[in-house]
Amino acid sequence: MATGAVVLSAGIVVSATQPAPLSEVGVALFSVLAFLGGAVLARAAARRSCHPGVWGWYAGALLVAGAGAALALHTPGSTVPMTVGALPGMLLTVPPLLRLIPVGTWRRLRAQLVTSLLLFLDACLLCALATFELVSGRSLGLTTLFDVTLVALGATLALLTAMGLLVVASTSGALRRVAVLALSGQVAITGALVLMAFSDEQDAATPPLVATAVAATLGLALLVGAALQDHTPGEPLAEDDPLSFAAAVLPHLTALAAGCLLLSGVLVTGALDVAQTVLGGVGLVLLAAHQTVSWRDSRDLTRTLQRSQAYFRAVVRSAVDPVVILDGDLAITWTSPGFGDIIGRSAERLVGRDVRTAVHPDDRPALTAALLAPQVGAPREGRTATARVRHDDGRWLLLQARVRDLRQDPAVGALVLHCRDLTRATPARPAVADALPLGGSDPETGLPDRSALVARLAELARGGAEVGLVKIGIGGLPDDPAADVARDLAGRLSRVLRTGDRLLRSGPAEFAVLVDGGISDAETLAERLVGAVPADAPVHGLRLTACAGITALEGSDREPVAVLRRASMALDSARGAGPGRVRRHSVALLIAQNRREALRTDLALALARDELRLVYQPVVDLALQRVTSVEALLRWQHPTWGAVSPAEFVPLAEESALVTTLGRWVMRTATAAVAGLDADLCVAVNVSARHVRSGELLGDVSEALAASGLPPERLVLELTESVLLDEAHVTDELAALRRLGVRIAVDDFGTGWSSLAYLVGLPVDVLKMDRAFLASVETDPRHQALCRSVLHLGTSLGLDVVVEGVETPRELQLLRDMGHRFVQGFLLARPTELPALPGAVQAVPAALAQGAAR
Repeated sequence: MATGAVVLSAGIVVSATQPAPLSEVGVALFSVLAFLGGAVLARAAARRSCHPGVWGWYAGALLVAGAGAALALHTPGSTVPMTVGALPGMLLTVPPLLRLIPVGTWRRLRAQLVTSLLLFLDACLLCALATFELVSGRSLGLTTLFDVTLVALGATLALLTAMGLLVVASTSGALRRVAVLALSGQVAITGALVLMAFSDEQDAATPPLVATAVAATLGLALLVGAALQDHTPGEPLAEDDPLSFAAAVLPHLTALAAGCLLLSGVLVTGALDVAQTVLGGVGLVLLAAHQTVSWRDSRDLTRTLQRSQAYFRAVVRSAVDPVVILDGDLAITWTSPGFGDIIGRSAERLVGRDVRTAVHPDDRPALTAALLAPQVGAPREGRTATARVRHDDGRWLLLQARVRDLRQDPAVGALVLHCRDLTRATPARPAVADALPLGGSDPETGLPDRSALVARLAELARGGAEVGLVKIGIGGLPDDPAADVARDLAGRLSRVLRTGDRLLRSGPAEFAVLVDGGISDAETLAERLVGAVPADAPVHGLRLTACAGITALEGSDREPVAVLRRASMALDSARGAGPGRVRRHSVALLIAQNRREALRTDLALALARDELRLVYQPVVDLALQRVTSVEALLRWQHPTWGAVSPAEFVPLAEESALVTTLGRWVMRTATAAVAGLDADLCVAVNVSARHVRSGELLGDVSEALAASGLPPERLVLELTESVLLDEAHVTDELAALRRLGVRIAVDDFGTGWSSLAYLVGLPVDVLKMDRAFLASVETDPRHQALCRSVLHLGTSLGLDVVVEGVETPRELQLLRDMGHRFVQGFLLARPTELPALPGAVQAVPAALAQGAAR
């Protein structure tokens, strides 16, 4: 653009030196080329810019200005000067300038921008008037057409310049450079109009005309250059961002320039006309108004910053970990009061000091490297640094800091440290021979282990302290979790603790916290500890959950083992309630635990005492309208507590090898009972995961079938989904059972892992759809679609689908309509003792008819 502008300007100057009429033709030709080229290039550059409407409007306005000047010059009999003909087009260039100001900036600083614009306009008018009078030596009036033209030009020039200065003051960065180029182009083109006015006055004398053409050419080049540089959209000022230096100073500098010119004119001419006096007075009023608006905006911004600082201090003071802020040279710029409490110094004594001066000499190199190392990953995650720091009384403290590197954040530009005191408390203890040792430490996390927990509880019990105990159970961990997972969990939990609380690792999937306070403090802290392990935030790729049980070292029972037992009971209750739960130990939990212990003991003898029995629930084939199989269900009639629910005693049996013994007895009893019936029924037997993994299932099934004489194809083994995902030898054993003729069913399908991949290629014959699928099936179309999907999945894979838990006629009818064939539930038949089973089987067709009628 610069090269093109220089070439065209040189052509205009060289043409002007030629004799007439060659000079007039050359100057006119190069001027037209500059005008048309600038308009075309501006139009093309507009399409690639961030503000295409601005530069498109510019190009159109310039075309209007050129057309107006041409009409004024070439219209026969016209007395309108070319300058006046170009003025309407030049006024059209005013709106595009405003569109360069970001909308957010205009909305936030509307009053300040308006007063700045008026002040710019008044100062520019005053500068134009004073400059004219200094150059011409006379006052500007409205008596001649030339003076009127100059007034119009001066007003246009002042308006365009004022608008340009406003855009420059209210933008920043690359957009400000674009605004400066646009302003320079506007001033050059308007200056060309002024020279054109003098050219008209002198009857188109060559020097003013040449200067006009050159100034217009340079102005067009600047405007097109601005359009080409417009690559970045403007960013509005944030709510708490201060004004730029240009925005604050430029209105005052403009007013200062106008005042200096006014004084110079008075000194030269010795007079001050009315126009200058009025403009000077208006400028003073506008300057006062601008200062008032600026003060108001500054006051509001100061109040906002003060509120933000107050919020920041309040949040930091209430934070669990004290906060220290360092600059790039590791000097302390701010600390929360809690940090001063840790090391025994006030915050005022710490600010301005290098943080490394209080660090142990052996730890300084590692700490410096940890603080100044480039941030890896998101700053939110941070990194951990540990060092020994000298207390004001001379002893060394072990402090750990979570470092967030925010030096690249322009709003912060600092290192933020969240500190924690890891120094182990060593209260004075009586020097007795039987004093308990402190115990060991966990090799993965470095935390005190279970033996240290027992020792510490014993020590606290002797001292009579009131202490809470929280046991946190972690769910979702593999059998052999990586050390990184344990360390990450320890870090998450430690960040929640308060001063005085102590974190320990009491087991592979358990942590414990000794809480400085009573049971209420422990309960509050337990909620925060559980929340520190959210299920939606994976830890090294593992989706973990947490629950907590709490108790207290209070009352008469202060034995460490008893305290741990109470915490474990509360944790077991929380696990039973589901992830994220917190349970406090209570008398009800103790009673429930005692009942479980008694049931666990009696269950081992229940088989020998003949307290166990089997009941059979029919599975109905809706297509054949009859019972095709029965499911054998185990029941326990306790001599003291009566009927014990399977949901209560089966988990107790699964804790030991007793479940395999019970499974073997159920299989032999059920196969023998069904083989002795006249009806040709199949029997389904539930098999525990421990029985499947024992490697004895194939032999037990073969012995039961041989002893009962039941054909293998009439036996169905029901397994949970998780068993099918076990080792390869489990799959091989199930495949051998299928080759024997036994069928394999997936019990409670849809409530476990529900990985569809295992259904393809694994030995499965039947899917038993859990009762949960029928929830709201009568009213919810989504549940109905889910039931259809399971049926379609089973039939596509060649599997029978049995729906469990059918209890209402409406559910039965919906399942019929969907095409389900096999159903099981209280609506058709309840679990029945063996002597009553034939009658129950015969009553099923009547129950089907009654259900359909209802």
